[in-house]
Amino acid sequence: METVFKDHFKETVQIVESNTYHYHFEEHASGTLFLNIVEGQDSELNIEVGAYATIKIFMHNQCKNDSNLNIHVSVSKDAQCQMGLLDMEEQALNWKHFVELNEQGASFEILSGQLCMPNVDKICDMEVRHNAPHTYGEIKNFAVLMDHGHYEMVANGNITKGCFDAHSHQATRVLTLGKDHITKCIPLLLIDENDVKASHALSVGQPDEDQMYYLQSRGLTKKQAIGLLSVGYLLPVIQMVEDQSLQETLQTEMESKVGLYGSK
Repeated sequence: METVFKDHFKETVQIVESNTYHYHFEEHASGTLFLNIVEGQDSELNIEVGAYATIKIFMHNQCKNDSNLNIHVSVSKDAQCQMGLLDMEEQALNWKHFVELNEQGASFEILSGQLCMPNVDKICDMEVRHNAPHTYGEIKNFAVLMDHGHYEMVANGNITKGCFDAHSHQATRVLTLGKDHITKCIPLLLIDENDVKASHALSVGQPDEDQMYYLQSRGLTKKQAIGLLSVGYLLPVIQMVEDQSLQETLQTEMESKVGLYGSK
């Protein structure tokens, strides 16, 4: 199943079955694609970004079954691709994401936010590979873990030989709530070139006790205080959505799921 985007576009697409989807963005194309993953236990997305294109892709996982999501992105000369993924479902997600920056000036950024509910597995293996000089890749992942949640993230920035002046950066932040959760985060930088800029950052931890005390002293329950702190982890992903009404809907859904509206 192939869809071609050209010129200026703003589209919303529903993924409603397991299939292989091809999205081709022609040269100089610009715009936003909103992907609602409604169904499809096994979906594969092949995304080709043509030269000089500037695109934003936002993926909202709404699948009510345990699912596998495989994504392959290819970015051409002087093209910019920005992606976001929001996953707040009470179902397992096994997500593989492979990006190739194939020509000079290719740029890719991803921002993901995942809510790991009790006894639910969220597992991701991600790589951004630099195959040409003067390329830019950035990975930012945020996750909130509830009791018995399971989160794994392998984030790999790979700069191959000859890719001078390549930039590879990544950061993963995980907020752990409750008890008996499992977190496994592996930040990788595979660099086979000297003239590059690269960095990685990782933080995993529970809410700050001083913050919790301050929020509860202002009348919030512990559950509401935890919910408010959780909002700070997932909100940057939601703010990628340009449609104000949709952004507000997603934020309300997120605030409800993290317990912000719990009774005092």
